Amino acid sequence: MNDNQYPQGNPNQWQQPQQMSPQGQWQQSQQTPPQGQWQQPRQMPPQGQWQQSQQIPPQGQWQQPQQMPPQGQWQQPQPPKKSNTGLIVGIIIGVLVVVFVLPALIILPALSKYMKKAEESKNQMNQHTEVVTQYDDDSDSDSHNDSGKDSTDSKQSVIDYDYFVSKDWIGLNDTALIEVDENGTFTWFRDRDNQDGDYYSGTFKFYTGDEAVNYITTESEVKDNVTEEDIKENEAPEYGATRENFVCFVITNEKEVFHGEENTYEPADQVTTTLYGYFVNDKDGEKLTLIKYGNPYEFNLVPEEK
Repeated sequence: MNDNQYPQGNPNQWQQPQQMSPQGQWQQSQQTPPQGQWQQPRQMPPQGQWQQSQQIPPQGQWQQPQQMPPQGQWQQPQPPKKSNTGLIVGIIIGVLVVVFVLPALIILPALSKYMKKAEESKNQMNQHTEVVTQYDDDSDSDSHNDSGKDSTDSKQSVIDYDYFVSKDWIGLNDTALIEVDENGTFTWFRDRDNQDGDYYSGTFKFYTGDEAVNYITTESEVKDNVTEEDIKENEAPEYGATRENFVCFVITNEKEVFHGEENTYEPADQVTTTLYGYFVNDKDGEKLTLIKYGNPYEFNLVPEEK
């Protein structure tokens, strides 16, 4: 048999070096891998799976550089639009403050100040009335009997300018002495027993009755604080505190001596003060009970012969 003869046995089998491997199988140098399988250099990954360099992510999932956000959701660079509700509410509140709050802040202090002044005036007049109406029949009877004075029939029932300037007026509850002259000048000594000491002097006006009411309510420095109704409410006819005996003693200080130092005021520096009240007859006898608006002190002055 020559070199090209077939070997005996299986006719599909070749001798080496061109031996045919078993059906479907190759030698290592030319071996064909099992169906669907490649050698490592060109190995086919499992179906649907790639190597890391070319790996396809699971369905619907992308790598981070190109990741698709969940449906209906956008990333931060496109935030939702802001609402104007807060701005509108702020504008409404500002308008309400301007319309209602600011006028109230302006009006209320003025109203409060006016009511306070009215209350002070009423309290002072009430205090004045309480002092005027203090009267004790027994004490009054004993006082008149002990002093040996004439009966009340001989007393001055109504005060006028002539009667006022015909007397000196001394303090009932202090040491004051007021000397008044017919020419309209006065001197108010702090201590009637030391007339070289402190005193005020200047000019005065004296109003009674309707003239006094008209002056204090229309011309005086307290015309906005004292009304005719205030005066009427404090009348006490049983003690002589009537409209007829309502008085205003208006003084203008021109000179002052205080602790031995004398000061003379120029017209621009002179101060005018209105003292007002009643000429009454009570347990202390005849007296002028005067007050100054805004000052709780009462000036109780009794007449004394010059």
